[in-house]
Amino acid sequence: MTAGDRRRAQGGGGFRPDIQGLRAIAVTLVVLCHSGVPHMAGGYVGVDVFFVISGFLITGWLLRRAAETHRVPFGEFYATRARRILPAAALTLAATCVASAHLLNSVRALSAIHDAVWAAAFAANVHFTDVGADYFARDEPPSPIQHFWTLAIEEQFYLVWPVVLFAALVVMRSPTRGLGDRFDPALLRRLAVVVGLGVAGSLVWSISLTARDPNAAYFSALARSWELGVGVLIAVAAPFISRIPVWSRALCTWLGLFGILLAAIAYDAGTAFPGYAALLPVLSTGLVIAGGVRAAPLRGAVVVLGRRPLRLVGDVSYSFYLWHWPVLVIVAGYVGHELSVVANLALMTVAFGLSYVTYRLYENPLRHARSLRVPRFALCLWPVTVLAVVGVASVTAASLATHRSALPSLELGGNAVYAAGGGGSPGAGPTSRMLRTAVAASVTPRRLRSPIPDALAPSIDRVRRDTVDLRGCDAGRHTSSRICHWGTARSTRMLIVIGDSHGQMWMPGFVRFARDHRWQVVPLIKDGCVPSAMGGGDCRQWYAWVLERVGRLHPRAVILSQYWSSWGARALRKEMAALSGLTQQIVVVEDTASRPRAAVECLLARGATLRSCAFPITQKQAETYAAVRVAAHDAGAGYLPTLQWLCASGSCPAVVGNVITYRDHHHLTATYSRLVARALAAELARALT
Repeated sequence: MTAGDRRRAQGGGGFRPDIQGLRAIAVTLVVLCHSGVPHMAGGYVGVDVFFVISGFLITGWLLRRAAETHRVPFGEFYATRARRILPAAALTLAATCVASAHLLNSVRALSAIHDAVWAAAFAANVHFTDVGADYFARDEPPSPIQHFWTLAIEEQFYLVWPVVLFAALVVMRSPTRGLGDRFDPALLRRLAVVVGLGVAGSLVWSISLTARDPNAAYFSALARSWELGVGVLIAVAAPFISRIPVWSRALCTWLGLFGILLAAIAYDAGTAFPGYAALLPVLSTGLVIAGGVRAAPLRGAVVVLGRRPLRLVGDVSYSFYLWHWPVLVIVAGYVGHELSVVANLALMTVAFGLSYVTYRLYENPLRHARSLRVPRFALCLWPVTVLAVVGVASVTAASLATHRSALPSLELGGNAVYAAGGGGSPGAGPTSRMLRTAVAASVTPRRLRSPIPDALAPSIDRVRRDTVDLRGCDAGRHTSSRICHWGTARSTRMLIVIGDSHGQMWMPGFVRFARDHRWQVVPLIKDGCVPSAMGGGDCRQWYAWVLERVGRLHPRAVILSQYWSSWGARALRKEMAALSGLTQQIVVVEDTASRPRAAVECLLARGATLRSCAFPITQKQAETYAAVRVAAHDAGAGYLPTLQWLCASGSCPAVVGNVITYRDHHHLTATYSRLVARALAAELARALT
């Protein structure tokens, strides 16, 4: 550390070598987490470290400029942010679009390109919340753009905070009252109170939303604002913090550094985050930053954080963060399987080199370009970069191959073709026997040696979106839903379907039964909630509502159709016991077996055949099926077998006839669900009698 660095570190603003080192720690934790390094599963807290740093630095800059110029310099602020953020972000997005188009299958590539357009508009977090992306999901391959949600939250905060600061200073009046380039301490105290109230409100919302909908909370700007707000609060209170004895602040920096590392080691994908859990990394980061305000450099954690290697990583941390995730995801997608930790770390070495090169040869020259020093020119970067990314996305999307669709059918004996039914006349659609014959024909050695058919139903391009539409009759993100009466709506015989997305996927068959046999069917569905096996939050409240609703409606029968991997026979017994006094009969639907690889990933893999996309029932799955059948029998419940229409001779094909059976790891396509509707209705009629 140079003498100039020490003077600036001891001053109130400017360069902070400890913050550069803290950036390095943050990005390293994120990279180790994403690389799968053991005991680093909580490294995602590095993002929270970045949030606190951002809140502190931008607020410090705004306060200094406001004190000097007696106004909040909006144009200068947004121009500075544009020079710092937009060139690197646009380059990464454009390169990721091109790489995805060349190295990923067409479905994943098109999805990534679509994600890139949202990211270019700094709305990635809104987009990923809307599509239900799970940051910690392991079933579906992640988007190579998914990490841009953090940048979206920061930009949304940058858009709002200067305006709020300006309004606060106007209301509190006279921001500089004769103190030159410093604010009146009384005004800073009032501003700190306002910020503190905002931090508290956002934290309460974060805790509440995390309990109810962890995935939405993870991507929510409102649930994350308090993390940036902690940095804001430190910047506002810096003059008061500097009065604390140096040794106390130095100790705080060490405690803060320890807290960040503890969170990275102790947390994992199962931690309810952000919520209460985010307090540890956020407050720990706050301790490091606050402790470094005018601190003697050699007494605190700056001894470590200010080292040149860490400062170098801190310099390129933004570029490294942008590049590391696409490199990991695209390479893994290209080879078709998860990579080892060693391979991932090797890729991260490449990503760091790429980051350093782009930082030196691209980011810095643009950031310090003389032509962009004028704010109005720098502000042009916002529309220019968005249009550039959209242009690249459009060209790459147009270059992708498309896949043909076909009329859904089964071919039995080479000449009998049955169109997918489910809502037509009582005789429409294949019977259970026809389906079993078709499934058996789909796993013969000759059939399995065949390549993937050119035309499928649904088209491979839209298979992920081929879902059963409940037309607003599911709970969604709420703890209740409107009561919908399907089938024969005025029938005195009511059938209630309780379940999650697996109950939803079988609805064509349930409705077919209700129409054929003059019942009414009422779906009580909430995606991701498995009754009697949930930890709390929205799911527990929803299940309590379901029991209350069943008690009011007095149905003739209740169907339980749920994802078995999230529960077992013990949970099923509790659930049937809770329902036993509320209905005359219970029917348990046999669940689909989980595929080891998503259907699209397999069907579009290089050299894929129907054999490579078929999968067996595992021993563990077979044991679960047996246990659930016994539990249903012991409770006097009916049991609706469905595996007979999905698997034969121990093998489950990805394509039956020309119909794709699964849309992901464990959900059926709506097309195949409609195809089996007649058979399911007949089985349900037998189960109820």
